[in-house]
Amino acid sequence: MSAHLPSSPQSGAFQQDLRGQGQETELEINLVSLWLGMRRVLPLVVLVAVSLALAAYLWTRAQPVVYEASATVIASSAQSQIGVVGGTVVSPLPVATVEKVLQSPLVLRPLIAAIQDNAAIAPAERQEIVVNLEQELSAAPAASRQRTVSVSADPVTGENSVYTLHARASSARAAQVLADQASAVLLAWDAQRTSRDVALAQTNFTLQLAQVNRRLALPGLSALERQTLVYRRATMQDNLAQLAFLASAQPGSLKPLSGAVAPVDPVVPSALRNAILLGALILLLGLGLAALRTVMHPYVQTEDDLLGLGLPVLAVLPRRRAWRASHQRDGEAQVQEAIGFLQVRLLGALRGNAHPVVLVAGVTEREAGGGGEVSRLTTELATSLAQAGKRVLIVEVARRPERSALPPHALVGGSERLIWHPLGHVQVAQLREGVHLLPAVHTAPVSGAADRPDLDQTLRSWSQAYDLVLLDSPPLLDQARGLSLGQLSDGVLIEARAGRTSLRDLRSVLRSASAVGLPLVGFIFDQASLSSRQTRQRHSQLLPAPATEIRTGEVR
Repeated sequence: MSAHLPSSPQSGAFQQDLRGQGQETELEINLVSLWLGMRRVLPLVVLVAVSLALAAYLWTRAQPVVYEASATVIASSAQSQIGVVGGTVVSPLPVATVEKVLQSPLVLRPLIAAIQDNAAIAPAERQEIVVNLEQELSAAPAASRQRTVSVSADPVTGENSVYTLHARASSARAAQVLADQASAVLLAWDAQRTSRDVALAQTNFTLQLAQVNRRLALPGLSALERQTLVYRRATMQDNLAQLAFLASAQPGSLKPLSGAVAPVDPVVPSALRNAILLGALILLLGLGLAALRTVMHPYVQTEDDLLGLGLPVLAVLPRRRAWRASHQRDGEAQVQEAIGFLQVRLLGALRGNAHPVVLVAGVTEREAGGGGEVSRLTTELATSLAQAGKRVLIVEVARRPERSALPPHALVGGSERLIWHPLGHVQVAQLREGVHLLPAVHTAPVSGAADRPDLDQTLRSWSQAYDLVLLDSPPLLDQARGLSLGQLSDGVLIEARAGRTSLRDLRSVLRSASAVGLPLVGFIFDQASLSSRQTRQRHSQLLPAPATEIRTGEVR
């Protein structure tokens, strides 16, 4: 194309800014953009959080009912419990010993035998408790599983400690009996331990007493030696008397403090609490990941994100609300108003160019909703220009001809609803008064031959019959065809989609455009978040129905 937009100090500064963007990376956190990025995934995060919370609620409600009863014992110092001799004979009971002994075969095996013979528990419950205890005896259960019988220590002042034995069962009565039985077995083990120590001490003192008696029977002892041996014999006899009393009293470090009481309410976890905690955790985690993704891979969210790139924003297309007819009509009126501003600003930027050619393109294919057809923006702009009395030609440069807005056979056989006009060696379809379309089919010279040497002359010859030619190009970052066509145009419009256009991709496009000298006019910020289906519905409203060819009475 022979004529381009004149260079200006602003465009030179813009190119310098683009070169600077390639040399340094600046991480800016815009709270508005951050919130908009998080809001896009908020419905999905809320849906996942609610689903998992509901699953946790139902799973907790499905858990079997469990009752827990408690019995307490107290461990006193040996000195205070069994006297001077007993305190030196009976080994003390460390705090951590009770917990280890309760989970060892020393207690669990007698407890299993006692439960099997206990008629106070129903047979089915007895079998369940026995199976659980045997599993805990054979292998340590998982950390998340609650033991059938457990103990917690509560140290008190002095040398005493209070131990609480917890027993869990499927009924209140079974839990009470199991707690009392566990307490009795533990006390029996402690009594057996102390009795064994006392018996061993009795044997030692008896041997010592016999030794003293033999020495007293030896002749030639001095008075002092005999007096000392007599004193030691009296001490040994006193110790044996105390140990005999301890043996008959069945001493022990552990003493019962309170028996178990049948629990009234089960101790299952709160289903509502678990659901709320899990839902809140998933919600926070999802929003945190969304925020991290927004910061690490920023997208265009607001008009301010584009203003920092050095090009003007010619129009801001509002969001389209299709869920209510009244809102849809209001939204369409706002869109038409925004397109009107775009028309005025575009014509002002192209002032002085006769029959200008304008390239309209996005950044990447994925942000355009999968559209390879004539874009909604190009069609709306052409319609607005036609309403202002301009003749507009839309040249559709699609990614693949089979995705053209019109089928290939429409160029050959005519149409019931479209009027075709010759334009050089091609035919163009009249979409409405003042708007013609050259579809991207295999007969269109622009569809796959953007590098033809005569393409510049071809576009110039076509533009003589129109006030404006709009090249609907593939995304600039996906195909080099868009950059090639941009070099032949008088102006390039870049469409940025809210929440879909990556700032990194947009900067890459701007650097490429600056490198090849594209006449960039400005951005068009589209706030619409339409899906591919809604985009196709919008196209069907702007474009006439697909052309039909009548042959032998058959409609295709």
